[in-house]
Amino acid sequence: MKRRDVVLIVEDEPVIRRLLRLTLERADYTVLEAADGIEAVELLDTGQHRVSAIVSDITMPRMDGLALVDRLQATHPALPIVLASGCHRLETIPPFIAARVAGFLDKPYTRSSLLATVARAVDGVAA
Repeated sequence: MKRRDVVLIVEDEPVIRRLLRLTLERADYTVLEAADGIEAVELLDTGQHRVSAIVSDITMPRMDGLALVDRLQATHPALPIVLASGCHRLETIPPFIAARVAGFLDKPYTRSSLLATVARAVDGVAA
């Protein structure tokens, strides 16, 4: 049975975004992409897609992942967000942001940890 969950990838590096897309699509997710937080907000604000979860890098130009989490608190408070970073750790993120995060991926992460973290986020299971 195919998953019908839609995952929005927010990642400024095109190669990483493509790899994430392929990995999630092979796991039967529908995937949308944004190059930064501003694109993600614009896509969500159209209301054209029912997004099940977001996987966002933290370090990006224009609007980073932490600002994206903060921004979506007001407009999409129930939307699960998984953050990924090679520079930050969950314990270094401000508590009001960390409380909103459905999962955290330390870069580099494996395919299995990505899929498990996304599945928990989509299914509403605390990490």
